[in-house]
Amino acid sequence: MLSDNEMDNLIKPEKGKKVKLKRVKLDRDKAKEKEEKKKAKLEKKANKGKKSKKEKNGEKPKKKKKLFWRIFKVFFFVGLALFVIGCGVVLYVLNDIISETSTVDYSQLKNLKLTTTILDSKGNQLGTVNSGENRLMADYEELPKHLVDAVVAIEDERFWTHFGVDIKRTGAAIVTFVLNRGSSSFGGSTITQQLVKNITEDNEGSWKRKIREWYRSIMLERNLEKEDILEAYLNKIYFGEGANGIEMAAQTFFAKTVADLNLAESACLAASIQLPEVTNPYNGEKNKEKLIDRQKVVLNKMLEIGKITKEQYDEAISYELVFKKGKIASTSAVQSYARDAVWKAVAEDLAEAMNITYQAARDMVASNGYTIYATIDPTVQASIDKQAANTKYFYNDKKKGMMQCAMIVLDNKTGNVVGMLGGVGEKTGLDYNRATESKLQPGSTFKPIAAYGPAFELGESYPGMGIDDVPVNFGGYKPTNWYGYYYGYVSVREAINQSMNIPAVKTLKSIDLGYALRFAQSMGITTLTEKANKNLSLALGSANVKVIDMAAAYATMANGGVYTEPKLYTKVLDYEGKEVLVNEVKFTKVMSETTAYMLTDCLRTVVSSGTGTSAKFSTKIQIAGKTGNTTDDKDQWFAGYTPYYTAVVWNGYDKPTTIGSRKTLGTYPYTATVVWTNVMKTIHKNLKAASFSKPKGIVKATVCTLSGLVATDACRAYEKNVVKSEIFASGTVPTAECEVHKLVKVCKTSKLLPTEFCELYEELVEISTITRDKPNTKTSDKKYITPTKTCTLHTSAPVVEPEIPEVPENPENPINPSDPTTPETPGTPTTPETPTNPGTPETPTTPGTGEEGTTTQRLTYYGLIRSMMSWK
Repeated sequence: MLSDNEMDNLIKPEKGKKVKLKRVKLDRDKAKEKEEKKKAKLEKKANKGKKSKKEKNGEKPKKKKKLFWRIFKVFFFVGLALFVIGCGVVLYVLNDIISETSTVDYSQLKNLKLTTTILDSKGNQLGTVNSGENRLMADYEELPKHLVDAVVAIEDERFWTHFGVDIKRTGAAIVTFVLNRGSSSFGGSTITQQLVKNITEDNEGSWKRKIREWYRSIMLERNLEKEDILEAYLNKIYFGEGANGIEMAAQTFFAKTVADLNLAESACLAASIQLPEVTNPYNGEKNKEKLIDRQKVVLNKMLEIGKITKEQYDEAISYELVFKKGKIASTSAVQSYARDAVWKAVAEDLAEAMNITYQAARDMVASNGYTIYATIDPTVQASIDKQAANTKYFYNDKKKGMMQCAMIVLDNKTGNVVGMLGGVGEKTGLDYNRATESKLQPGSTFKPIAAYGPAFELGESYPGMGIDDVPVNFGGYKPTNWYGYYYGYVSVREAINQSMNIPAVKTLKSIDLGYALRFAQSMGITTLTEKANKNLSLALGSANVKVIDMAAAYATMANGGVYTEPKLYTKVLDYEGKEVLVNEVKFTKVMSETTAYMLTDCLRTVVSSGTGTSAKFSTKIQIAGKTGNTTDDKDQWFAGYTPYYTAVVWNGYDKPTTIGSRKTLGTYPYTATVVWTNVMKTIHKNLKAASFSKPKGIVKATVCTLSGLVATDACRAYEKNVVKSEIFASGTVPTAECEVHKLVKVCKTSKLLPTEFCELYEELVEISTITRDKPNTKTSDKKYITPTKTCTLHTSAPVVEPEIPEVPENPENPINPSDPTTPETPGTPTTPETPTNPGTPETPTTPGTGEEGTTTQRLTYYGLIRSMMSWK
């Protein structure tokens, strides 16, 4: 056994060596323990059978007491060791979890999924857009103090003093939860913890998630003010009935802004935070009762912690809550076609501006809390909606389905879409918009765009130009007219007026097809392609177009040849009021003012006396327009404009079907025309008289309207009035004379070329006729064609009866002159002698050179012969 001195010497370190204190101490303890055991063994052997002094006195042996302390020491030190080890493990685990835990991105506190609001041109609510979370942003300064106190009182009483985690509240919540068998009037998490959970969406059900939440909450509190945390919390959480955030909740339950909430209402909203749908008053009376009961708990807590007085408490308790949705909150998930179209338009422009995908841009619009200023005019839109709801026009046919309709109304000067209809009947979700998405055949409404417009611009045609409406064959393409016959010679104005097909195709044939296609594209027809549409049928509307594009094209005519791209919004601001997009007006000159005016003037005739007369709604405001119809009557259109607005309407079935006669409108006018007229009449009601501005380049000249050339005597002698004043672009007035009309002598009765005998019958007349390459073509003007056949009524000379001499009044030898009153009895007449030789008749005198002399000569000659014959 080592002595103390030896032990001390042993533990003194030598130079250059590490001391192993733990090991030396252990060896010394073992030596002592061994020595004590040996000594105890000897004593036990010596005292065997003897009682100790303490035993004699009834005291317990000291050995047991030492054993207890030894056991206690063992457990204590083992427990302490385990605690230290546990702390080490916990610290290690915590460090491991925290090292992998990211802190909250502070920008996320503001970048919540906010509801985007769309305002109309008057600043009224048009609709909202959200990503499933209907939310509006509210600043902390807008929050009433009693609302803040109510939320803090029931959700996190020590919010203003804790460091992100309230240990006391967490423990109390656990105890309450256990004692109440799973029920608690408050939660264990602080407001900061709830915000962290909502933002990170870390919903893992484990203790690790709670550690991450504590850490993030503590870090969040170290970097942000309490007010910022509370603002973000109230803007983030769900209150029920689709309301996310406190502002939307105020709108949804009380039709108020958050700043206008009173104490009772604020306590009510605070009460709904824990179980929003269970306490949703719109879900039934039971839910409403639960909400009011919970509201009382909130008010009691506020009174308890001194946030309100007894008087305020009593007043709030007695206040009768009235649940009412505001306009913004009552906007259902199924919103108007106009709202949907605006959303899509903004997303398209945002995608282009930011070089992102369309879907990403849509998500941004739905969640960034933008304010979109739409161009929709509430007065115009209300008029359209009224027509769409009219069951006389739109009803469900058992065989054909629901008659559908699409409409766009544009402001001519700005290109703003002031009214829209994407369909009628029930709308489901983000439905298909027929006004902006459907591709439909436009029929005859396309004639001014694809045929007459480009021809006028090139100077190849003009309103007074003559054109022959006759059957044609262009390489196998044989267009026909909707009315089933042919007019013959007409002016372009009349061809447009009566919507004739052949003249439109012939007009397009007279110019370059590629130019016509580009001309239509420049007017805003975005769906045209050279491969699909470079053909003569384009003149008749064989292309597929959008209603909004047709409106833009017609507005170009109304706007003097200037194309203005249609706009659905003017600007977009973020929730802080900063500009995101500005939609500026874009003007493009695509045709001359004279071309636009000539088209407009022709389309005015359509409304005043042509196929569009039912669209005439005013005498003080000039109206221009064009009807349209497709094969088998599957699509019906009306496109027209005034100096103020342009509107285009389509009606038909989603599954193309012959429309035919309708029970309330018959066959004509089209539903499209009726809707167009009713809407335009309403929106022009209070507008001043207006006319289309005539440009300086327009001149007038008198021409023959069947040829479009300078009128001749033959034109003026024509049975119909074809010599009229027409408009021209300066420098294009024709100088050549009409070759269509011709003065021809015909038999007055047969209307054919005369024979030599027609003149003898005084039937010879001179009339004005028209010439045609194929005179036998069956047209309405066939009877005016210059005849090619000769009269068959007058094939011989006329028979002239001899003159019967009159009895003289005073005979030279009266029978009984003394008694003139008594007539003499006539004697028996004697038979005249037959002349033996009548002799040679006298040669008649030489007549004059005129037509009249010739006729006299012939009549005298034939009369003499007839007299000689009577003598036989």
